Amino acid sequence: MRLEGHAPAKLNLTLEVLGRRSDGYHEVATILHTLSLYDTLVLELPNHPALASAHGSLTVVGALLPPSASASHADVPSDARNLVWKAVEAFASELALPSGEGEWRATLVKRIPAQAGLGGGSSDAATTVRLLTAWASAVGVRTPNLTALASTLGADVAFFLNGACALARGRGEQITPLPALPQFWWVLAKPYGVGVPTAWAYALLGREPLRPNTPAPYTQRLADALRQGAIRTPENLAPLLHNDFEQPVLSAIPELQTLRQQMQAYGVLRVLLCGSGAAQAGLCTSQTHAEQLAHTLTQQGYWAVAVST
Repeated sequence: MRLEGHAPAKLNLTLEVLGRRSDGYHEVATILHTLSLYDTLVLELPNHPALASAHGSLTVVGALLPPSASASHADVPSDARNLVWKAVEAFASELALPSGEGEWRATLVKRIPAQAGLGGGSSDAATTVRLLTAWASAVGVRTPNLTALASTLGADVAFFLNGACALARGRGEQITPLPALPQFWWVLAKPYGVGVPTAWAYALLGREPLRPNTPAPYTQRLADALRQGAIRTPENLAPLLHNDFEQPVLSAIPELQTLRQQMQAYGVLRVLLCGSGAAQAGLCTSQTHAEQLAHTLTQQGYWAVAVST
C-alpha cells in the first residue's frame, strides 16, 4: 500500500518561555500557524496487519544545501534517528503489531530546513502517524490514541496532527484551536550552514524555575485578537508578533542579525525569529513583495522562500 502526505512547516507567531519545570522541560505559551512550505512523505506499507518496525528503510531526498554543494545533508538522518522512523516504531509498538513480513519503506522529500525552528521533523512525524492511521484502518487494525502517541515523539507533533492555528501550552502538547489568519505572505530565510540546536537555545535563555500562574501577555493578546477577528491585514498582525528567543539568539549569532537587517531594509513589516531559530520570517505586504524579496535573498546566497499562511 502506497500512501503520500504533505508535512507543513509552522511559524510561532508568539513564543513565551515561562520557566523551567520540575521534569526538566520548559513551560511555554505559543501560538502556532501552519505555512504553505511542506515536506512530502511517501510510505510504502504491507497489505496486511503486520509491521516489523525494526525492518524498514528511509530515503531522504531534496535535502537543503547551497546551490553549489553536492554532498548529502548530515542534519537530516535517514536511519532510526529520524522522527519518521521513530514514529513508525512507536506506532508499531503501541499496537503490538506482529512482525516478520511487514517491512516498510519511506521516501521523505525535504524542503523544510533542519534546526531552523520551522518544525520540519515534528511535522514529518505527525504526517507519518496520520498515514499509518489510514493504513491501519485499511488493513483492519485498531488505531491508537494519536494525541498520546504524538506526545512521545516531540512537543510540536500534537499540533501538526491537525495544523492550522492553535494555542499551545505546557511543553507545547496542550493544544487549543484558534481561528486561522487570512492568507498573509512571508519570506522565510536563513544562512546556509547555520542551525540552532533547541537545547542550546533554551540554555541561552537561562530561565528560572517555573512559578505558578506565570502570565503570557503576548500570547494572550494575540489569541484574543484572533478570536475577535481583529486581524484583517498584515499591518494588524505585525505589532502582535513576539518571540522570547530573538534577543539572545541573534546576539549570539551575528549572521542572523545581519540577515535581519537586510530583510528590514527591503521593507518587511516585521522580522520574526522562527521558533528558537535559525530561520527568520519577514512579514510582507503582498505576494509580489514576498516573491521579490525571496529572489533577492537567494541571489545573495541565503536559503529563502516565499510562503503564505
